[in-house]
Amino acid sequence: MGVCAQLVIRDVPDAEDRTAVLRLFGELHRDTVQDLCSRVTAALSGGGRRSVVIDVSSLTKCDTASLFTLLGIHQALQSIGGSLRLVTDGRLSHHAIRPPGTVPAPAGQRNSNNTPGRPGPHGPAAPESPE
Repeated sequence: MGVCAQLVIRDVPDAEDRTAVLRLFGELHRDTVQDLCSRVTAALSGGGRRSVVIDVSSLTKCDTASLFTLLGIHQALQSIGGSLRLVTDGRLSHHAIRPPGTVPAPAGQRNSNNTPGRPGPHGPAAPESPE
């Protein structure tokens, strides 16, 4: 298990041991994403594995830098004949992955262009309080 600031990474056993399976908890952002990169590298080193499954169901935050890092991991794995698959159980809320300066839409509603939020009336949204 890896821990870096507000990110916890747990290995999940794979029955066939052909795929590295990692479960993320907490916040994935520019200060924690390097730990994920190190864990992916370690999981693929030496075992003949070329594929990674990352369970993002328990992420509470994922910034755009981390999304680009996940894209980079995906492209790197594709270049060696592998793959990256992101898994969620449907609980990954729109507030975990949201552009800066937006506020969540009211429950059950979307704005006209189907995005999860829109800029607040008085500038960037205030930080949300934990539920």
